[in-house]
Amino acid sequence: MTSNPPPVNPVEIARIALKRLAERGLPPTPENYAQFYNAIVTIKSPGTKTNDELQHAWQVLCKLDDVLAEARDTTAQLLESLSESGENMAASLGQLHHARREALLDEQSHGTMTALLEDIISSTHTLHASVSSSHDDIVSIRDSVKHIEEDLAYNRKMLEQDPLTGTLNRQGLDHLLAREVKRAQRGESKFTVVLFDLDDFKQINDRFGHLVGDQVLVHIANLARAVLRESDFLVRYGGEEFLLLLPETDLNGASYVADRLRLVAAKTPFMHHNRRIEISFSSGIAELHADENGRALVLRADEALYRAKHTGRGRVELAE
Repeated sequence: MTSNPPPVNPVEIARIALKRLAERGLPPTPENYAQFYNAIVTIKSPGTKTNDELQHAWQVLCKLDDVLAEARDTTAQLLESLSESGENMAASLGQLHHARREALLDEQSHGTMTALLEDIISSTHTLHASVSSSHDDIVSIRDSVKHIEEDLAYNRKMLEQDPLTGTLNRQGLDHLLAREVKRAQRGESKFTVVLFDLDDFKQINDRFGHLVGDQVLVHIANLARAVLRESDFLVRYGGEEFLLLLPETDLNGASYVADRLRLVAAKTPFMHHNRRIEISFSSGIAELHADENGRALVLRADEALYRAKHTGRGRVELAE
């Protein structure tokens, strides 16, 4: 028997929404409040929301993530500038104190010079104190930004993770794919994707039931994790389709990964009541072109997968 999720307390959600607005220094306008309220309700109770509502909540979090990234970079630059200013002022104060001691030893310049130096030292002390105070304030802001980023990262993970296999879902793919494509193009490095689809998966569901079918999907996801590097990414792209994102990998390297996963799957069948359920899959592989975006890259892999599926089981096709 499946238990229903606990009801969402609207008072609690309102409190969290107002707190998030205050943390980000945003005015509590009806539009801002509504966006935060709806996003938090979606995160707290995703099972009761439509795909459009989940997508909207995820988009809100992504926008906030981008804003916070800019804020983090800005605070880092400010801290660096303030630290440098503080060090320079401390050095200047040392020189001024030395000059004052020299002036005190010179009786002729004692009156005018010492008074002038006292004024300069007093003003510099005030500026140095202001810089130190600003530095402390920026450190506090930086720590707050870090806390908010961690909070957002946790919430985004809830929306971007496939609940069955624990892999990324299609929603999580969008942001990640764009980032990895930009990184590859900026560094002029290779980037390849592998889209694979379990062969005859419908027969497994029809013969053993959907619960066993779900267990098979979890099994193949675990096998894929064992084959991949830490820098690679695994996405549940569709019902029984998975997508591998392989940074710094060309077509030959991606073909090796797909072949290795095929061998591991053949040697590690899924067992159901002491019966072996053989798993095979077809794959389409595409390497990023210099003038290509992520969606076009995955589309070419999908076209290669289509050719593989229609020429037999367990085949691999390379995109043109």
